[in-house]
Amino acid sequence: MVAPVELVRELLYYRDMKMVSGRDWAFITALLAGSSIALPILAPVALGSIVTLIAVKLAKLRRTAIAAIDLPPVKSASGSTTVYGIAHKFRSTVSSLVDAAPMLIEHATIRARRSPSVLLRRIEHAPFLLELVDDGGTMLVTGAMHVRASLSMHHAWVMRGDPLLAKLGVPTDLAVAGALEIHRIAEAGPVLAVTGVIEDEAVAELAFHRDGGLTPVMRGVAGAPVIVEDRRLIGVLPFVRH
Repeated sequence: MVAPVELVRELLYYRDMKMVSGRDWAFITALLAGSSIALPILAPVALGSIVTLIAVKLAKLRRTAIAAIDLPPVKSASGSTTVYGIAHKFRSTVSSLVDAAPMLIEHATIRARRSPSVLLRRIEHAPFLLELVDDGGTMLVTGAMHVRASLSMHHAWVMRGDPLLAKLGVPTDLAVAGALEIHRIAEAGPVLAVTGVIEDEAVAELAFHRDGGLTPVMRGVAGAPVIVEDRRLIGVLPFVRH
């Protein structure tokens, strides 16, 4: 006796369940399960086939991984200007992955071991006010941002099961292992070099009497983010090997 045709047809759709020899464990399990109805002595064999099928699938899931890629250097938009100042909170902050401390920007990158290639990247940020050191004015920095370098850094080697990966939103079945680099920009920290396009915009929160809140705003966009770096590290891009 063989398994029902409908069951066999359904199982044959799962072509990823193949052994090295090319046989399909699901097909074998279906045949044995159907045969065991007439010959109960085959039931243990059918059960073993089912267990093997599950083990093969679990092993395949454990091997799920992503490839590292080489990202081009981030460039600012045409017509960008670099200004220098101290960052201050505007509306809110973001919670750091490391210690839950309030940050204005946190840039996390996981690189392949002993390589600049990137496995994952996540940037969390909040709009902030930049107190300019040159003329004492204030500028709003918002939109897409990229931290090029900072002295407030966290380095760690991470692999599957690490709590930091869970905080980054990495699925537990994804095989990720590499060097984690976290650049952080806190409020009222060192003088920053901020590069981007500056335009005047009306910002309601900054309106005073009848001026309408017209404020210099540096707004980053996808593909041309605002680039932020510690002024002391301009031109220095250290790469730490783990």
